[in-house]
Amino acid sequence: MSKPIKSTLELAMEKAAKLPELTQEEIRERLEKEYVPLGRAIAERFLSGDLAEKRLQAELFEREGEPGEIVRKAFAERMGQAIDLEDAETIARVLEGAEALVGEGSSREMASRLEGMSREYERRKQRELAAAEESENARLRDLGISGSAIRVNPRASEGWRRKMVELQREFHPKLDEIRRELTDHLLRDTD
Repeated sequence: MSKPIKSTLELAMEKAAKLPELTQEEIRERLEKEYVPLGRAIAERFLSGDLAEKRLQAELFEREGEPGEIVRKAFAERMGQAIDLEDAETIARVLEGAEALVGEGSSREMASRLEGMSREYERRKQRELAAAEESENARLRDLGISGSAIRVNPRASEGWRRKMVELQREFHPKLDEIRRELTDHLLRDTD
């Protein structure tokens, strides 16, 4: 007597029944592997301007339950990571995204702090740049090099690089705090 022919679905169901059960942790890991890149991609599209503010909420809330939470968390973390004191345009875009998601009023204080920090950083950076330029000009004068054709590039000097590292080190803890707050703020108000 011949065996009955099984459909592909029946064969797949038999194989699946033989597989061990996944733990909650394994399920979470698989979901994160699938949905974290999506959340980051939404953030990148928004930051680059390829995703309009009015579409942002629809993209973030397209998925429900745990997949949706994972997408929103990855989005919020990427938005926080994007904040860079050297890039005022990205800061503005991050703040636009926060306002689009949680409303202007609830993110105003954070925006004010971030903009203030950005202005202070830029002011100090310009002061250091002027000092580095003066130092380079003095060094060239000491070497007997002068003339209208001589243009110094203070940003190429080792002293300038050291000063920028020091300045960034000084501002980094404050910036990290704001990044965490922004991420928490976006997560709290979008859940």
